[in-house]
Amino acid sequence: MINRRNFLGLGLGAIAVAAIPGKLSAVDFRETKPKAWTATKVDEAVKEIFGTTTTTEGSINLSAPDIAENGAVIPVSFDTKLNATKVAVFQDANPESAVAVFTVHPDSVIDYAIRIKMQKTGTVTVIAEADGKLYSVSKLVKVTIGGCGG
Repeated sequence: MINRRNFLGLGLGAIAVAAIPGKLSAVDFRETKPKAWTATKVDEAVKEIFGTTTTTEGSINLSAPDIAENGAVIPVSFDTKLNATKVAVFQDANPESAVAVFTVHPDSVIDYAIRIKMQKTGTVTVIAEADGKLYSVSKLVKVTIGGCGG
């Protein structure tokens, strides 16, 4: 027969073991690709992250407002059925072009929503790498006020 103290001890031990994270396979692109984060042109950042700028249009759905009244919080969402291993978001309105890079586990569902800042009107571009090819989609977002500069 198990007493209450042993039961609680075993229960807390099981919770502690379950809380230990498994090995994460995320790549810190700020550390491994530092030039991508200081690139002032989208093509420079894309080449730094993916090694090439050659892309095929399509296969990614991008949703962003046509007009953003507040450039400080622009909602951007994207999804794809591609079996992508890496997805990156860029914009050409701020001094640095790279916004975010995601490493994706194979067979994961890619359906992301983020908020970005843009100083002025510019183009948001999402690029996904799948099967050694790059796929892209872009959208112009007009920023009326706010942005990074106030």
